[in-house]
Amino acid sequence: MFLRSKSFLAPLFILGSLNSFAQPFSERLKQYLSSVSTPLPYLEEVKEFYTRNNYNYSWFSKQHAADLVLLAGYIDNSDILGLRKDDYHPALFKTYMALQPPGDSLSAELQFTDAAIHWLHDILMGNATPALGYNGFTYEPACHDLPLLLNTYLNSGRFSMLLTEQESKLTEYLAVKSKLVAFQKTVSINGFKDAVVPASKRGITNKPLLTRLYQLGILTSDTITLTEKMLASKLKEAQKMFNVLNDGELRSTTLQALNVPLQTRIAELKNTLNTMRWLNCIKKEQHVVIVNIPSANLLLYEHEKLVMESGVIVGKRSTPTPTLSSTITEVILYPYWNVPYKIATQELLPAIKRNPGYIDANNYQVLNNLGKVVDPSKVNWRSLSAGNFPYTIRQSTGCDNALGLIKLNFYNPFSVYLHDTPNKYLFSFNKRYFSHGCMRLEKAMELGRYIMQGNTIALDTLSEKGCLKNQSPITVPATEKIPVFVLYQTAWVDGSGSVYFYEDVYDRVRNK
Repeated sequence: MFLRSKSFLAPLFILGSLNSFAQPFSERLKQYLSSVSTPLPYLEEVKEFYTRNNYNYSWFSKQHAADLVLLAGYIDNSDILGLRKDDYHPALFKTYMALQPPGDSLSAELQFTDAAIHWLHDILMGNATPALGYNGFTYEPACHDLPLLLNTYLNSGRFSMLLTEQESKLTEYLAVKSKLVAFQKTVSINGFKDAVVPASKRGITNKPLLTRLYQLGILTSDTITLTEKMLASKLKEAQKMFNVLNDGELRSTTLQALNVPLQTRIAELKNTLNTMRWLNCIKKEQHVVIVNIPSANLLLYEHEKLVMESGVIVGKRSTPTPTLSSTITEVILYPYWNVPYKIATQELLPAIKRNPGYIDANNYQVLNNLGKVVDPSKVNWRSLSAGNFPYTIRQSTGCDNALGLIKLNFYNPFSVYLHDTPNKYLFSFNKRYFSHGCMRLEKAMELGRYIMQGNTIALDTLSEKGCLKNQSPITVPATEKIPVFVLYQTAWVDGSGSVYFYEDVYDRVRNK
């Protein structure tokens, strides 16, 4: 039970108020709905609900008295579900809990239904849309008929099973929720205060360190007896959770991660939980690629099943990878790298001026404004600048090409894409923020093969030719146009269901 048993009395007071009218409730409700001016977030869904329910009671009847108590309990516990209690008419529920029936019972009936539908929407599809720099897919979750679902559970007498049966069962979702509940339980302890770990050596006498490991759920008690070896092992667990060097030492990066307030971690987990809910519909219906910038990883889902996980190299702090949604439309085998103007003028041009052989050494070509290849030795490089550069520089195909052997295109206004890379060693780093904004894939070939799985000619071409220089690019339309989401979540889950907290590399979350 969520609430005290005396709460069962509240619907009876309200029911008495309703029964004082001679006109049938259904007729009064139908008339009220036709002219209602109350600003309800889900008014259209509320109207649809009562249309399907023949304008009968939803909450204020003996049949549904217990359901109203359950609804109040669901909403009262919104926080542990990563939701905001204040979104669901809290003043009305407060009045109800005080056993003080509202003056306008029809309005109360509608508000309770609106609260139920709003809460149900947020549980199933999230309470917010992730901020995207470009929304090219224009995805809006809509895989649930909320009025029908609510009616089904109320009229079948199974409202108590709604949350249990409808909430996501995906491993990564449950992992985030479990971590959220654990942290919320910790901060709810009387007298809780974030332990601040000082910049000192690791040791069993470092009481703030032991307390912090306990608050993070890594130690079962802050008074537990540990050896130095055991403490080092537990500290490594924390370091793994925070994606920092797990050497068991109290370095600056570890101290910084340990001392992030637990309420901040809770906010990150709530945000991630609702992003996962927001993605639920599309993951149910089709394939989807999800790139998370802080974790620098990619997840490929096939109807909710995780079928591929890949490391990613994303943008540096100075050249961030943008958040976006779009659709992968084609795969380019043996792509040219058309060097962006800014990179060409600010990075390549100074190198060419120092060493004219730089172009040939790096397999670059110079194109004029007509797209024709020109001889670099005949270009007066000394006369050129960022304000005077009438050329395009591209890198020829081959294994040394910055894009590797494969590029996955999707429209966006930022000129970024997914691609292979010759610099595989960079994937050994925990923090992979090295690019100019594009996303380099550890498993680019595997993802490309997956997207082109119906095109045997393209697959055979890639397998037979292998690493060729000066091979003309081959464009292959995607067998299935797969949505891609590039998100920014500082709390995230890997393919095994482990929850991690990542660096807020672009200062978008913790330094607002």
